[in-house]
Amino acid sequence: MRWRLSKVGKCAILVRMRKVHIAVMAVFATGWGQAATGMSGGDAELAALRGWRYGLPDTGILPSYAQVEWYSRMGERHGGSELSMQSYSLIVPLSDPRKTGWEKTMLNLQFNAKLTCVNTGGTLDLRNDELYNFALPITFIRPVANGNCWTYGVAPEIAADCKAVDKGIDLAAYAFYTVKHSKTFSYSLGLAMSPRFAEYLVLPMLRFEWEPCEDWVVKMSGYELAAMYQATERLSFGPFVAARGGVWAVDTDRGDRIFRVRSLVVGGMFEYDFSRPGQTKRIITASVGSTVTTNAQFLERNARKDSFGNHHYKPAFYVSAGVDFRF
Repeated sequence: MRWRLSKVGKCAILVRMRKVHIAVMAVFATGWGQAATGMSGGDAELAALRGWRYGLPDTGILPSYAQVEWYSRMGERHGGSELSMQSYSLIVPLSDPRKTGWEKTMLNLQFNAKLTCVNTGGTLDLRNDELYNFALPITFIRPVANGNCWTYGVAPEIAADCKAVDKGIDLAAYAFYTVKHSKTFSYSLGLAMSPRFAEYLVLPMLRFEWEPCEDWVVKMSGYELAAMYQATERLSFGPFVAARGGVWAVDTDRGDRIFRVRSLVVGGMFEYDFSRPGQTKRIITASVGSTVTTNAQFLERNARKDSFGNHHYKPAFYVSAGVDFRF
């Protein structure tokens, strides 16, 4: 049995929180909101008669997503520095979009938190090696005809170390339109904006999911491209290529500056559904691979101008694992 989400649910899941911060990597929007699934057309029509409504998920305010990522030590290609990273992410839902909204428009609220530990050495030096991301995506999902939908919202965010918090405040915005072209192909097109952290003020957003044959799904979301083979009803696996990294305001000996890390990762991943009959999807995910190229740099004023301290690193080992209850 292939995983199937409702039409509205597919649209809602597209708002996956990934970083709008970095061109080629960003859409922390990438996809920003992680709305839950599962409202049928009849349910939506019934909800529309109730006007404004609000409801929490059945599990209450508990984390619905967690992920750990680890990069091994990377030596600089032409220089005397080194870098490694570990990150820990949580998403806490503050509403169930199937129960929250106005008329046919659904509202998804959530709190996203991420801690990144950056270990540096040599000529790359950070005064504070613990970097924080906190965001509150507010996402609206509006179904339209033929299974299509609009998704739009804003995401207040702080991305900084413990000393440069006032320089790390940003307000991202995003909007995209999802088209259900057929049973085997759907896509989303849109724009995202992050005034302080994006390398370019406005970034394109592209997401698609294509089933070329019965047991394969090719999908792109948040600048991650994967081809997944459905081995069993619960297990799928396949190769992926993805942009990873982050951008933060940090305290340096030159004052508060922007610190940006960009990495291209290739490898393999798997997903396993461990839900019981009658439960919503509960997915374990894991990825193993290698960085192809990694760049770390400081910027004087914003993510577009006056870079200094550029470092380019050799390949490193990459691994991640997560659990997802959002479906």
